[in-house]
Amino acid sequence: MSPRLLLLSLMIASLSFTAPSRANEGKMAPDAVQASPDELRKKALDDLFKRLREAPDPDAAAPVRAAIEKLWAHTGSPTANLLMARAESLLKAEMGAQAASLLDRIVQIYPDWSLAWRRRAQSALIQGDGEGAMLDLDHALTIDPRNFLVMSDLATLMSAEGRNEPALQILRRALDFDPQNEDLRKAADQLQRQVEGQRI
Repeated sequence: MSPRLLLLSLMIASLSFTAPSRANEGKMAPDAVQASPDELRKKALDDLFKRLREAPDPDAAAPVRAAIEKLWAHTGSPTANLLMARAESLLKAEMGAQAASLLDRIVQIYPDWSLAWRRRAQSALIQGDGEGAMLDLDHALTIDPRNFLVMSDLATLMSAEGRNEPALQILRRALDFDPQNEDLRKAADQLQRQVEGQRI
């Protein structure tokens, strides 16, 4: 399957939370057929983020969040996906230096892929380079300012350094995009208690 067709199928699967009517079955909107893969991806993410903000409860939000994360992981390039799979295997084995070497290549070839920068931050952390990890996470956020996973990682690093107030601000920003995320909510509540305790 070509990258364009793969992205089309991914977008359709991501947005298919309600059954289509029989009148529209088998039909695809003309703008979806003519749009570029980047345009399709942007539209899919915009629609999904709208659904995520409007989700009434955590159960309703979960499949929408999963669809967003699936799109974040998708580049349309089989080569990129293969390289990332290898890098993630190295990260799981805590082989930080080897993973970093591979991720350096990935971010050079795909500089606008926020997942690659997030994974490179993880390789930096395995090697004990917290500052490098933070720089990579900051860069990932410039690419994708709505990436609540990156925000969570960044808040964790800041909190570990005792920077609880800016960490709390980042978590609240993440919750603006994903208000039903229970993990983000718990982390924000815990940080808020720490910040309030520091002010006493």
